[in-house]
Amino acid sequence: MRTEELVAVAGELYALPPGEFVAARNERAGRIKADGDADLARAVKALPKPAAAAWLANTMVRHLTDQLDQVLELGEAMREAQADLDAAQLRDLNRQRRQLVAAVVREGRKVAGRLGHKVSEAAAEQTAATLQAAMADEAAAAALRTGLLVEPMAAVGLDPVELAGVLAVPEALGAQAPRAARGRTARPAGRTGKEDAAAALRAEIARAEERAHAAERGAATAERELRSAEDQAHRLEARALQLRSEVEELRRRLDEREHTLAGVEDRLDEAAEARQDAAVAHVEAQAAAEEAREQLDRLRRQGG
Repeated sequence: MRTEELVAVAGELYALPPGEFVAARNERAGRIKADGDADLARAVKALPKPAAAAWLANTMVRHLTDQLDQVLELGEAMREAQADLDAAQLRDLNRQRRQLVAAVVREGRKVAGRLGHKVSEAAAEQTAATLQAAMADEAAAAALRTGLLVEPMAAVGLDPVELAGVLAVPEALGAQAPRAARGRTARPAGRTGKEDAAAALRAEIARAEERAHAAERGAATAERELRSAEDQAHRLEARALQLRSEVEELRRRLDEREHTLAGVEDRLDEAAEARQDAAVAHVEAQAAAEEAREQLDRLRRQGG
């Protein structure tokens, strides 16, 4: 089995989201075994699933190459300052380190989110510790660049970073990383690690300033929208108050009309009764008049 083949397969597998790793690893090992390479199949099948922090670091190696370069170059500048016993420079670089690591880890979490994987705060802190370990130790930096971490790293004081059990394929430290080294630009002649670190920090500050300006513009827009919404709410409150007043007046007038209507209906009932009584009296009067005329006619005939 050649190390290059295992590194290549591992590079493909450790680029996958955590939830797909085990199934893809087993399927790949099965295909390799079917092709007749039992040793490579066993080595692939033995590749461990990366811890969440290690997966995030590997993802940053593949998707944030330039930012990782800035981190590691700042680490080189810090090691140089430490070797030169330049306390003032080291304090300044340490401040830059905290800012840069925090910014790069934030970007890494965004990349992970776009890939459909949410990274916990604890895992993000372990990834930050991994970056700091890579800045403190050149061998740890090389391990990070492979993109094949299975466990996060941590620096303890000035001691070398413990790399046992950290890499899926320890031999990858002597091989070309799958995507870590591609796309890196050589340092221009005459430039030092400190100058590169300073340039990286200036670029990061410029990006942070742009994000701050964008946030301020967003806040101003939100404030204008809030004022517009408040004005609209005030206008609607005034309109609602006016309509409530009009409704109350209409209800008062309706109550008056209903009271008046009740009185008219009572008088109408009385008038109807009076009309009925008058109609009966009219019929009786007509009958009496007819009887009187008939009696008068009889009397006239008798006297004639």
